[in-house]
Amino acid sequence: MELAKFKALHERFSREDLPEEARESEEYEAYVDAIHEDEACYTWATTEKLNNKGFDYESYCCLMMADKVFQSQDEEGETKQGDPDVIINKWDEGLYGIPIHDGSVSMVVINYCPWCGTKL
Repeated sequence: MELAKFKALHERFSREDLPEEARESEEYEAYVDAIHEDEACYTWATTEKLNNKGFDYESYCCLMMADKVFQSQDEEGETKQGDPDVIINKWDEGLYGIPIHDGSVSMVVINYCPWCGTKL
């Protein structure tokens, strides 16, 4: 998908109160597919989201790592605990880890980014 077209669709479909009929359209399906399959669209949409939330994504090794750390935080910027959707955490000590969803706060500390391979 052309990035200009994606941006126009993003303007229409990125609202939180998007009606169900809009979510069932072919244009919406193409928009979602572009986020997942087109690197330029993913990069633009993710950068836009993180900028709008005031999240310093440029301090991370890659955009995917920044986005996953952002998704692991609650509204106050604290690490979500016990959320099965969280796949990576970052602690104040500079440690990164993959949570073990076993009912506790266990994690596997990682030394390399799972997406770009950069040493953390």
